[in-house]
Amino acid sequence: MKSFTGFIAALFCLLSCTAPHRVVPHTFGIADINTANRKLLEVAMEDGFSPPIASRVYVYPHIAHYLALQKFYPDSLPDLAGKLNGLSSFTNISAENANPELTALLAFCKTAKKVVFSEFYMDEQADQFKSKAKSAGITNSEIEASDKCAAAIAKQLIDWINKDNYVQTRTMDRFTSSKKPGEWRETPPDYINGLEPHWMKMRPLLIDSAGIYTVTPPPQYTTTKNSAFYNMVSQVYKESKILDTSKKEIALYWDDNPNTSEHRGHLMTIIHKISPPGHWLNIIAQISNREKSSLFKTTKAYTYSAIAMYDGVISCWHEKYKTNLVRPVSYIQEFIDINWKPLIQTPPFPEYTSGHSVISASAATVLTSIYGDNYVFTDSTETIFEQPIRKFDSFNQAAWEVSLSRFYAGIHYMNGVTEGNKQGNYIGQIVINKFK
Repeated sequence: MKSFTGFIAALFCLLSCTAPHRVVPHTFGIADINTANRKLLEVAMEDGFSPPIASRVYVYPHIAHYLALQKFYPDSLPDLAGKLNGLSSFTNISAENANPELTALLAFCKTAKKVVFSEFYMDEQADQFKSKAKSAGITNSEIEASDKCAAAIAKQLIDWINKDNYVQTRTMDRFTSSKKPGEWRETPPDYINGLEPHWMKMRPLLIDSAGIYTVTPPPQYTTTKNSAFYNMVSQVYKESKILDTSKKEIALYWDDNPNTSEHRGHLMTIIHKISPPGHWLNIIAQISNREKSSLFKTTKAYTYSAIAMYDGVISCWHEKYKTNLVRPVSYIQEFIDINWKPLIQTPPFPEYTSGHSVISASAATVLTSIYGDNYVFTDSTETIFEQPIRKFDSFNQAAWEVSLSRFYAGIHYMNGVTEGNKQGNYIGQIVINKFK
C-alpha cells in the first residue's frame, strides 16, 4: 500500500514538474487595455490629428475591443449591433481556441491601424501583447486563433467604418470666411481656413442626426456699445484683464490644443498636445487603475464615453458652421483693443458652441452614470506638459471647469461655453438611455 501511494506521489510530482505553465484565461486585464489606449493617444499626438479626427481615431478601436469581448462574454456586455447606426451583427467569425482578452486587444490594434497614419506603432503594440501571451503560457495555436479571430472582427468592423463618410469629406470644399460682419473669420497667428467644415456630414454613431440638439442662439450681432452682443464680448475682454493665477492655471491645464504653433521671427514650430477627447480617455485610465475596475466596466467606460464624444463633436460642428459666429479675438481687436491677445491660441473654426465644452460634458455625463455622482478623482494628464495634478469632486465639476477654462483663456464667450456644456450633457444622456 505504501509503495503504491509513493508511486502516485512520484507520478504527480513528475507531471506537475514537466507540465507547461498555463495562465488561462485571465492573463490580460485593465492594465492592458489602458496600455493600448495610451499607445493610441500617443500615436494621435504624433500624427497631429485635430479634435474631430481624433474623436474618430479613438472611438473605433474601443468599439472593436468592446465587440470582441462581447462575443466571448455576451452576458457581461450589451450588444452594440443594432444600436450603432448601420452596424449589423458579425457573421462567420470563429472563436474556437481563441483567448478572449487577447483577441479583444488585437482587434483594438488592427482597427487602430486603419484610422491612424503611424500604423507601425500599433503593429508593435500587438506584437507586445502576443509576446506577453507566450510568456504567460498561452500556446502558439491559441495566439494564432486569437489573431485570426481579431482579424475577422476588425475586417467586418472596418467595412462598416468605411461607410462613415470620412473619405468623402476629405474631398469637399475648404471653408474660407465671408468677411461679413459677425461671421467667423480666420484668426491669428496662422489665419488658416476653417477646420473640418463638413464634419456634420459624418455618420453619427447613436444620435439620429447632427442637428438633434436645438441651441439657444447667441445675441444678435452688433457693434453698438451696451448692446447684448457687445457686452458678451466685453465680458471676455474684461475678464482677461483681471485673471488671477488660479484661473490662468485652469485655462492652461485644459488647453488641449493638439496643434499649437509658436512663431519666432520667420520660424514656426508646431507643438503637439493631447486632444480634448484624448484627455478624457486618459482620465478613464487613471480611474480604472485606482478603482481596479473590472475589464467589462472599464471597456464600457472607454467605449460609451468615446461614442458620446464622437457624436458630441458631430453635433457641435453642425452648430459651429450653422451659426458661423465671430471669435472674441477678431471682434476685440477690431472694435475694443487692437493689441489684445487671448491667453491661449484660438483654434481655427467658428465660436458657437464650445467644442471642448460639448466633448467634456458628454463624457462626464456618461462617466457619472458608470461611476456615480460626486465621484472624487485626481487627474495627472497634463503633467507631461508641466501642469500640476488637479483634483475634482465630480465628473460634472471637471466638465464645467473645462467650460470656464475656454472663457478664461479668451477663446469663447460665456454663452458659447454654457450652451456647449448643455449640448454635451444632452448628447451624453442619449448615449446612456440607448445603452440602458
